[in-house]
Amino acid sequence: MRLKYYLIICLFCCIGLLAQGKTFTVVLDPGHGGKDPGAVGKSSYEKNIVLSVAQKVGNKLTETYGKDIKVIYTRNSDVFVELEKRARIANDAHADIFVSIHTDAVDKSSVYGASTFTMGMSKESANLEVAKRENSVMLLEDNFQERYAGFDPSSVESYIIFELMQDINMENSISLAKNIQNGFIDRKRHSRGVRQAPYWVLHRTSMPAVLVELGFISNPEEERYMKSSKGQDELSESIYQAICKYKRACDNKSSGMQSLAQDDKKKTEKPQNELQQALRYKVQILVSKSELKTQDKQFKNLKNISFYFDKGLYKYTSGEFLSEQEAQAYRKSIKNSFPDAFVVAIKDGRRISLEEARKIQ
Repeated sequence: MRLKYYLIICLFCCIGLLAQGKTFTVVLDPGHGGKDPGAVGKSSYEKNIVLSVAQKVGNKLTETYGKDIKVIYTRNSDVFVELEKRARIANDAHADIFVSIHTDAVDKSSVYGASTFTMGMSKESANLEVAKRENSVMLLEDNFQERYAGFDPSSVESYIIFELMQDINMENSISLAKNIQNGFIDRKRHSRGVRQAPYWVLHRTSMPAVLVELGFISNPEEERYMKSSKGQDELSESIYQAICKYKRACDNKSSGMQSLAQDDKKKTEKPQNELQQALRYKVQILVSKSELKTQDKQFKNLKNISFYFDKGLYKYTSGEFLSEQEAQAYRKSIKNSFPDAFVVAIKDGRRISLEEARKIQ
């Protein structure tokens, strides 16, 4: 069964690569809806808050980019939409990014702040509990056991299948998530950071995907803020700006790759083995604003520590491998110490995307 899910998602990824060059497509996913209110506050429902914020994000994107962007909603009214259908809408559209919007809730009313999640098996039990709560919406669906192949949202064992999938689109998902959290910080919101959790809807999407928890509806002050026009404007602006930043980065990267392709046509093609010779795979483990010593205690028991400098940050890697598979195996061996680590490809001293590396090999 795990292999089946892996092959399905890989197929979707290949389809997405073939669709490059199309209009930039954003799928906005307001959580819950209809018979599922989501988290319930003292005077509001999660489903209403997130729909309003999603629509504001979509309107801002359309006003800015016009025909250069396509905005798709998994729901645009108060209706119930199955988790499986939400992911299918994004996959069928060959979307560039998927943004699921929610509000959080806990028993303790003093807890507050915004989080953005990417797909992954986190060591933090609190993250898993949040994912279980959001995934439990599938229990409201007809024939959910057949639809989700026996997946039980309350069972830890059911989440084992997600382990295979957490690397796909990880880097870009984290980049988008960081953009969103930085936007919240810029607007003086308390940030609970970028986190990993095994959300079903993120697991089944074949593009960079994040799930945003706008704040805690169980906190009276945050509930008032999230249901207010001012709060929804600020929250939607943070997500909108994050998507714009992500799109600009994609556009710049696409433009750069196009220029490189044109330059390559003017040069004599190098033999395939020479192209591969300079390509290496490493595992990025952490990022620092200042340079660290290789003897730093954070690198204890790690091999081949190195870094590359990008966007004003020192990005540290461990290991050096000839194949992506070897690097992935090494990443899994150190995941307990570095759960957010991911594989990067380095060629001629600069980082390239894994897609580029795969084409070379």
